[in-house]
Amino acid sequence: MELIKKNQTGATMVEALGVLTIVSMLGVSVISLIGNIFDMFNQAVIVNQVRELQKSISDRYKFEGNYSMLFEGRDAEAVASFLCEEKMAPFQMCQNGRLRHKGGGDVWIMPVSVDEEGTPDYSKYSMEFWGLSNKICVSIAQINWWTQKKSDIYKMVINYGQGNRQLVVNMPSVVEEGAENFPVSVNSVIKACSNDDNNDIMWIFY
Repeated sequence: MELIKKNQTGATMVEALGVLTIVSMLGVSVISLIGNIFDMFNQAVIVNQVRELQKSISDRYKFEGNYSMLFEGRDAEAVASFLCEEKMAPFQMCQNGRLRHKGGGDVWIMPVSVDEEGTPDYSKYSMEFWGLSNKICVSIAQINWWTQKKSDIYKMVINYGQGNRQLVVNMPSVVEEGAENFPVSVNSVIKACSNDDNNDIMWIFY
């Protein structure tokens, strides 16, 4: 009888270990699933932030034909503060007068320079999103800007400060050595977006 009890105890311990293993595996799966859902949520929010900010600036200044009233007399920090004060930026992006996207990185809106001296071209502006994770970089680099069969986009640059990983994408009418044309290929985006959380994307709009 005593031997049978020992065997039963041993079987119970094996079963308990099996249950613990299954529970651990389920726990890891749940954590991974939650992480993926959170990443997808952040991606969707940042895509909406990009679209909303671009549309707000375009709608406000399109009738003037340029963006001089947004930039003249303001540096990049003052422009960010102005966009928040005028409620042109999504309110979730405004943090103490600065623009920050859902991923936590800075957002900068600046005029485009036409020469090495930094002379601004007020007919265009750049929107820069910094500190993007790999997944978010890949996601927002593939935004479809032609949902209304037209677009104000002129150029996109992924990781413009990171050498060989840089990807430049232009409008089909713009010819630039080493650059691609819209629509951008998925493979090119994946190669350009690094695996760390230090990606940056710049869009230039008319």
